[in-house]
Amino acid sequence: MASPLSDLDELVLKCRDLKAKNYIKEAVACYKAGAFRSAIVSTWIAVSFDIIDKLKELALAGDKEAEKQIDYFDKARRIGDISTSLKFERDILSVCRDKLELISPVEFIDLERLQEDRNRCAHPSMTSDGEVFNPSAELARMHIRSAVEHLLQFPPAQGKYALDSLTAEVESEYFPTDLKKAIIAFENSPLKKARNSLVRNFTIILLKKLINEDQDDYKEIYKISTALNAVESLHRETFSETLKEKLSTIIRALEEQNLDRVIPLISNVKDSWTYFDQDVKQKIESYVENLPKEQFDDLETILSVKDLVAPAERRIRRATRSELDKPLFFIVPLQISERIIELYAESRSFDQANSFSSTVIRYAGDYTRDQIRKIIVACGENDQIEYSFEVGTVISALRKNKNVDDDEIDEWLREAGLNKFAKVEDEEPEDED
Repeated sequence: MASPLSDLDELVLKCRDLKAKNYIKEAVACYKAGAFRSAIVSTWIAVSFDIIDKLKELALAGDKEAEKQIDYFDKARRIGDISTSLKFERDILSVCRDKLELISPVEFIDLERLQEDRNRCAHPSMTSDGEVFNPSAELARMHIRSAVEHLLQFPPAQGKYALDSLTAEVESEYFPTDLKKAIIAFENSPLKKARNSLVRNFTIILLKKLINEDQDDYKEIYKISTALNAVESLHRETFSETLKEKLSTIIRALEEQNLDRVIPLISNVKDSWTYFDQDVKQKIESYVENLPKEQFDDLETILSVKDLVAPAERRIRRATRSELDKPLFFIVPLQISERIIELYAESRSFDQANSFSSTVIRYAGDYTRDQIRKIIVACGENDQIEYSFEVGTVISALRKNKNVDDDEIDEWLREAGLNKFAKVEDEEPEDED
């Protein structure tokens, strides 16, 4: 088990920059020497200077409130206004909590105790009966720990300013859609060493942008999804807790006609399905099983989600010709191409065979070897297809599929009694006498 002194040395190492380390080292040195009053005073000095440094960094980055506070502090220092300087120091924690959100309300309580104990240690006031305030070793160590864990280890941007800057980063035209590059971008942002509250709030903002806003641009969807995956990679525990607590609530608030916005989240954000409550899972499964015709383009994405394959397949088995004629799939899923072939084989008139042939031809290059054979068999067994105007065009399109060669297609055509569509080889010339 680590000793209290080694714990303090580890706290020093957690400080984010050299200045913060030097500030708190003095407090630790006082503690090790048994000078607990001095340790508390030095700790407060470390906190005060760290806040001022953070204000300067934020002001340089364009934070208006930080600029205002630094101007107020610098003016009092230039003119030697002791009263204003003391007021600045007295109010500095409230400013950090309320205006800059550098600390939480709970952290404020701990640091305010440090400030109060520093005043008791540094000012010639007596507690009672003329007894000077003598803090214990435990109290001094607690204040050093609070200073580091609540403030000194974190970069300056942790509140609204950090949240705004992270959101602007993702909305930028140049935010990457590659996960590794997104992680690199966030490692040089307030997210690198962020408080749980910042991670949580940023995650919620990204979820709402992806789900609540109408995202027609696929690049925007990929950017937001990549950002969420990057947050998960950098802050897995907080990210998981946030999704468990908030994701289902966000989905429940969606109107039914907007449930299609959930699909990019499920397909692009790692393990997102596992965070849904059971009632939300049922709702999404029901939506997929009754997928509107206008959303059939999403089937390619939906079928990539393991947990939605079953309801998607049930919907595809009920798909009509008109529903499958409109969508344009980049790579037609096997389940959809099977349904297309099934409907084509069931053509009940020349008109049905001719009108649906364009859909069959559209994915001619994607069919498997067995599917091509099924189409040819259907052409031979269904005279409404065999004698339709477009059957020759269908067979010509199938010949371009790389999964088969002309000899195989000709063999299947002859077996189906469709010799007229087979390629006729040149006959060898007869020998002359």
